[in-house]
Amino acid sequence: MKNTNRGRFKLMIALTLFTASIASADDKSDIRAVIHKYIDSESFDLTEQTKLMASDRTFISNGMRYTNNEKSMAIQTAGNNVIKKANPGATRIATVEDIMVRVNGDTAVTSFYRVVNTTSSVESVRAGQGAMNSFYQTGTMVLFKIKGDWKIVHTHLSPTK
Repeated sequence: MKNTNRGRFKLMIALTLFTASIASADDKSDIRAVIHKYIDSESFDLTEQTKLMASDRTFISNGMRYTNNEKSMAIQTAGNNVIKKANPGATRIATVEDIMVRVNGDTAVTSFYRVVNTTSSVESVRAGQGAMNSFYQTGTMVLFKIKGDWKIVHTHLSPTK
């Protein structure tokens, strides 16, 4: 009887570990998808990007720390509006590389490289501006699983080059 109980116990442990690894793999895939959506929404309209964030997200970039996500997004949107007015035909395309994800329960820490490319309008190029301006960043995000969805609660972007 002892051997049977011991065998059942070992089987339960093995199944628990197997299930946990599957959940972690699914979570990592879901987290990578959130980061890709974040990067893909790096345009001058940040409406879609805002949906990926918790309302109390902290944002650190260019030496500044913003703890009010609503105001942080308003500041970024205001800056984007200035760029669009100064350069009406500009477009922005971002890419992400080398996403690393570490999951611990309902918390994930990620890091990645991001490149943001902003193209100039024809008029701006004729006026002497370069056709494209690119900046390279190293990013870190912390995500919490909130009501079943992964939400960005912290973003830190630093210049890479």
